[in-house]
Amino acid sequence: MGTSPPLQTAPVPIRGFALVADDDAGVRNLVVAWLRKFDVECICASDGEQALALVREHGARLDCIVLDVMMPKLDGFQVLEELGRDPAGQLLPVLLLTAHAKEEDDVVRAAEFGAIEHLTKPFSGKVLVAKVRGAITRRRRERDLRAALAVAEASASIDPLTRVFNRQHLDRRLREEAAHATRHNRPLSIVMLDLDHFKQVNDTYGHVEGDRVLRHAASVLGGSLRQDDAAFRFGGEEFVLLLRDCTASAAALVAYRLRLAFHASPLALGDAPNEPRTITFSAGIASAEEGNGFNTV
Repeated sequence: MGTSPPLQTAPVPIRGFALVADDDAGVRNLVVAWLRKFDVECICASDGEQALALVREHGARLDCIVLDVMMPKLDGFQVLEELGRDPAGQLLPVLLLTAHAKEEDDVVRAAEFGAIEHLTKPFSGKVLVAKVRGAITRRRRERDLRAALAVAEASASIDPLTRVFNRQHLDRRLREEAAHATRHNRPLSIVMLDLDHFKQVNDTYGHVEGDRVLRHAASVLGGSLRQDDAAFRFGGEEFVLLLRDCTASAAALVAYRLRLAFHASPLALGDAPNEPRTITFSAGIASAEEGNGFNTV
């Protein structure tokens, strides 16, 4: 078992959140004492099943798991195996504690299951803290990287002018929705809209006002769709609506309601603020539904 935390000056504290799983209350308390000394908040489990339940409850916040090998119900290797089946659990760094006689075999097996660190009981408190702090740092860097990648991916999918999805994202989403419709035997409809007389708007009022028309149209479209539907700027003044679980007749009703929404939201252009204009569009519908293969309306 490790030694008690020293009284000398400690390294700069690092905030973190760790799960300590060990069936020995003395070991749990010692690990927690060391980690809390360095500002790591801890939650504890006394067996493998409880550890997994806490991961499911707190996984989004957890920075690290300190996991004993020999525990009741599920041992440390079984916990690692279950974590490996969960996309969220796969990302959690695990430090394995063992007093097992076959130490080398345990290290190899732990690495195969995804544990990033290993300590043998009795352990050094300083080494424990250093390994946990390193794991927390890596976990945070990974979180930051994933967040940055998510923002970049979202930005790459959005049309910068209208803030609806762009044509490149439509290509990806259409494949996904077509697969969903086939798998669940559900209808799928596409509505393509072309704003009427848009060139005349640009020629008469300029491209700045034309951009306002596009943004206004996108806003009306976005505010008129269901949560599972999506709007895309296809190019120029063309927009595409992707409607999940929507037949051709239902899509025609969506287009009709959009006409009403545009009529209820006129837009003032140029030097005529008191003469708002109703934006109109022409639309075509394509639908795939049971019994028709692929049908256009």
